[in-house]
This record gives sequence, C-alpha cells and structure tokens, in this order.
Amino acid sequence: MQGIQAIIFDLDGVIIDSEALHNAAVATAIAARGVTVPEAFFDEFMGRPDEVLLDYINRHYLAGRYTVTELLADKQAAYMQVVDQMQAIPGAIDFIQRARPHFRAFGLATSSLRSNQVIAFDRFDLHRYFDVVVTAEDVTHTKPDPEPYRRAMARLGLPAAACVVIEDSVNGVRAGKGAGCQVIGLTTTCPAAQLEAAGADVVCASFTAIQTHLLTL
Repeated sequence: MQGIQAIIFDLDGVIIDSEALHNAAVATAIAARGVTVPEAFFDEFMGRPDEVLLDYINRHYLAGRYTVTELLADKQAAYMQVVDQMQAIPGAIDFIQRARPHFRAFGLATSSLRSNQVIAFDRFDLHRYFDVVVTAEDVTHTKPDPEPYRRAMARLGLPAAACVVIEDSVNGVRAGKGAGCQVIGLTTTCPAAQLEAAGADVVCASFTAIQTHLLTL
C-alpha cells in the first residue's frame, strides 16, 4: 500500500470490543416494551448508527408507538450500565501507539454517538493519537454511505489515495470503498468472505497481520 499517509479507523469492532455490549443494550431497551429480536437480526445493522436500528425496530416491531429519541435514551441508559465491561480489541492499542509515528495523520469515522466515542477514548487514552474524529452526529448520511469517510478525509486535507481504512463490518467496508479508499477488513465481527465480498482490498485476522501490510517496525 504505497503512498499511504493516513489511517482512518472505525471504532466499534476495530479499536474496542463493544458490539455485543451495544446489542445487549438495545435488547434491554426493547425488552422493556415487550419485544425481542433474534441475535442474527443485529448483523444486518452492524456498522450503522443506533438510530437506524431503533427506527427499524420501532416501525416493524413496535408499530411506531415510540420516538427514536425515547428508544435511544433507554438504550444509552442500558449501555451505561455495562460500559465498564468494554475491552480493547486485542492488539489495537499497541498498534495505534506504535504505528502513529509512521503516518502523517490518524482519523476516526464511527457510527457511534460522540458521547460513546469519548468514553472509549478516555478509557484507553486515545485522544492524543487522533487528528480527526467523525461521529454519527457529524454526518447526514451514515455508513454504508461514504460520507463519514469523505468527511474525515476532508478534515485531514488528504485525498482518498493517501488514506487506508480499517473496518470490521460489511457496511463499513462499503463506506470506505465508496469514498475511494483502500480498505483493510478486520475479522473481529464478520467472516473474511463477507468482508472480501463487500470489497475489502485486504482481509486480516489480527492487528499483527495488519502491521505486516502497513509497517516495518
């Protein structure tokens, strides 16, 4: 990957192991309203904001009786009860620390709320490594739309050819490729075949493998 000046990371499933915590919080919020969904239901929405998932649940399972704002507030309350269980993806923090000096910039493009992004960055002392952060509140169109990555690149002042994206979801890979970036798929939450089918240029099972592609330390 010659000419790469910046890495733009996803957050959930790439830096922090939080997908299961978010899904459990959504399940808690809707269970209070008498609804359950199968675990596989969450796969389709992986990489997309909670608002999109909760809007779908509200329309298809709750007959539109609630507002997304209400459901999101309950989901966030449930998430805050389990957020202390958040762990980093193995190798992610070490990779960020070691790789940062080798690149002009680091960016983040996440479908998470900024409040959740800040919690994660505070917990793992990540603020100092990132030049640009784009969250769900910063865009009109969320993943799989390429806007989050295009906005991150604009803020970095770099073209797509100079950026590589690290993503763990099909929706995220599609967003990165739609923005014109090279994309590394990380198999923390999706099988390699799905990431490849979504267009990932390289698929890796670990940050050690990603380092092999990007760095010589």
